[in-house]
Amino acid sequence: MSGAASTPATGDPRWPRLHPVARGLERAVRLLDSAMPIPGTKLRIGLDPVVGLLAPGAGDALGGAVSLSLLFLALQYRLPVWAIAKMVMNIAVDAAVGGIPFAGDFFDVVWKSNEKNLQLIQDHRDPQRRRMPLVYWFSVALLITIAAACLLAPIVLVIWLAGHLIGRAS
Repeated sequence: MSGAASTPATGDPRWPRLHPVARGLERAVRLLDSAMPIPGTKLRIGLDPVVGLLAPGAGDALGGAVSLSLLFLALQYRLPVWAIAKMVMNIAVDAAVGGIPFAGDFFDVVWKSNEKNLQLIQDHRDPQRRRMPLVYWFSVALLITIAAACLLAPIVLVIWLAGHLIGRAS
């Protein structure tokens, strides 16, 4: 992210008449991805990796909910299919690597897929919000299904592993 100058809260012309839900979503992205600076570095850390370290799977679930919300915001702003595909790729990478216990939480500190996706929305939204052809909606429905599967896979894996380990212990 390029800093405070590009945020919707400062009245950036790329976000005219921004819906309050979108503003709340932007705050959630900042909270999860970059709420606090790491002293002595240029890195910022959010709640996603912290929650992920304390409760494996919970950080991924929170980040996943925000990721899907960003996808629906992208639809509202009529992002091109290629931009939504890039958003889904960011989500897939985050889910694949972020789902690895401990290592994934450290990866979340630098990857910040939700910030990348928020920037894509800011950069490529359609201010006219014109009507889109049916093929657009089929394409994005497929992409959202893929994103949801990517987000659910690590959570299902953690639940399965926990059940397997509990079953072995008894």
